[in-house]
Amino acid sequence: MKQVKERSIISDKLVVEKTGKTIDAWFKLIDQQGARQMKHIEIFDLISNTEGLKSLGQWNHNLLATTYEWDRGLKERGQKENGFEISVSRTIDVSINILYNAWIEEKLQNKWLKEKMIIRKATKNKSARITWNDSETSLSVDFYPKGGTRSQVVVQHLKIPHAKKTATLKIFWAEKLDALKTFLEK
Repeated sequence: MKQVKERSIISDKLVVEKTGKTIDAWFKLIDQQGARQMKHIEIFDLISNTEGLKSLGQWNHNLLATTYEWDRGLKERGQKENGFEISVSRTIDVSINILYNAWIEEKLQNKWLKEKMIIRKATKNKSARITWNDSETSLSVDFYPKGGTRSQVVVQHLKIPHAKKTATLKIFWAEKLDALKTFLEK
């Protein structure tokens, strides 16, 4: 894997402010403790238990662990232990109930999404867990009210086998959510 030097999820400024050391200084220290051979949860635990980093807090420990993995070429953006994932969202001018039903009711779903899927679990107006038509990947779809008659849908496509497919799926879901938006707002 190529080395990624982008650090947009946690800033050096924050780390220095909270710990007195730069990200690079901390990375050298955790390198010495064998982090390059560890899985994400082990790197997270190492960071969480390192004196001087505790002041960052759990959320930032995870961000620092992920940034470390990217920086050291251990993981690519969107890569998880069981594949890659992407996320696409849209805010649509309809109530949460209408948006939710457009995903759950097959008749409505067929108006904007031709691909077949299996809904494994659905919580009304909140979420849906779906097996995608390739039977290998899955979707986590979450619904959020945005006040009045506006709602947001967030689609996470999970367990994608390789990074090349993530770009294609990101475009696919952007187009499908645009089609959903057009369908529901007409």
